[in-house]
Amino acid sequence: METQFRRVSCVLGAAVVLGLLCPTASFAGDPDCSQEKPFSPFETLDGDNPVTMPNGRVIELRASNTSKCAWGRISHGTPGEEIWTDRKEPSANGHEGFLGYTRIDSGSAKYTDAFKNDGKLMRACGSSQGRIECTGWF
Repeated sequence: METQFRRVSCVLGAAVVLGLLCPTASFAGDPDCSQEKPFSPFETLDGDNPVTMPNGRVIELRASNTSKCAWGRISHGTPGEEIWTDRKEPSANGHEGFLGYTRIDSGSAKYTDAFKNDGKLMRACGSSQGRIECTGWF
């Protein structure tokens, strides 16, 4: 029971810190988004999609032309590894980060929720063994 309480406290503490450090973080997807007819965009700016990390983890941005939404996927991973998406205006330097932030809880893959791109650029980012890699902006 005490170990379970520590785990819950640690997770809640991490969520509070993430919320304070990243006020634009969003854990739930946008309404009206679906992952219908998904594809992996290959025409990206400033990088590739998908990205294979040195340890074999694959970070990928997925998209749907049907719903005009995008989401991130990490595959070939292990529990605890992270995935999220970022979104920005094409002409902006800053961006909304940690959209749909989640971790692999079991198995070897995890998807974020889907978010509207509405003419904005999106990318997927993942973290494994202390290293962060992101796809190009699409």
